[in-house]
Amino acid sequence: MEIILFGLVFFVAGIISELIGFGVATISMSILPFILPLDVVIPLVAITAMIATGIVAFQTKSKDVFKHITPLLAGSVIGVVIGMFFLNVIDKKILSATLGLFLVAYALYGTIIKKHYFHTGKKLGIFIGILSGFFGSFLNIHGPFVGIYSSSDGRASKEDIKDMIATYIFITGLLTITGHALAERVTKEVLTYFLISLPFLILGLLTGTKLFKNIDAKTVKYGVYLFVFIAGTSLLFLK
Repeated sequence: MEIILFGLVFFVAGIISELIGFGVATISMSILPFILPLDVVIPLVAITAMIATGIVAFQTKSKDVFKHITPLLAGSVIGVVIGMFFLNVIDKKILSATLGLFLVAYALYGTIIKKHYFHTGKKLGIFIGILSGFFGSFLNIHGPFVGIYSSSDGRASKEDIKDMIATYIFITGLLTITGHALAERVTKEVLTYFLISLPFLILGLLTGTKLFKNIDAKTVKYGVYLFVFIAGTSLLFLK
């Protein structure tokens, strides 16, 4: 029964990643800790998320994606440094509750208000990157901020939105996995579970590719808001 649930988690995660560019961690981290040890789940999810977003980014290859995500990446480095500095100072529960409320509120706002686009220039990209890096260093939250940034650009196509999110998470995922490897968290057990998850993940990605062809940019944006809402809600109940 557990192996069926395990496979289903990564199958669905693959579909969602192909549709909106992120979601592996959101889905996996809400279910896998109930069937696997957390020290296995965290690096496992990091690896599968990187693989999924790498495949999505490679397949999509929208125009000027690096032009859009470079400010995000630059800001993310600054945010991680700031986050590490305050790691032992700020109360994690207060921080997660604050972020959770913001994500839930913005997801509802983005869903209800039809036209709330803004210009996503370098300054805003750096600012969003700082927030993503800061909260990522505390709570491993990256996707929702980039989702908000990309989906709020009225000029972005559904391919632009997905590729921007996937490419950013792929690059930051490489850094995260490097950290796990240096800390010797990528064990034989983790790699075994990764190999088991891979067929389900790929099947989900293939299914998602077919579904993506039949949806428009509006649907992709609503999908982003849905997962921003889920991420925010999970943070509100973080113990």
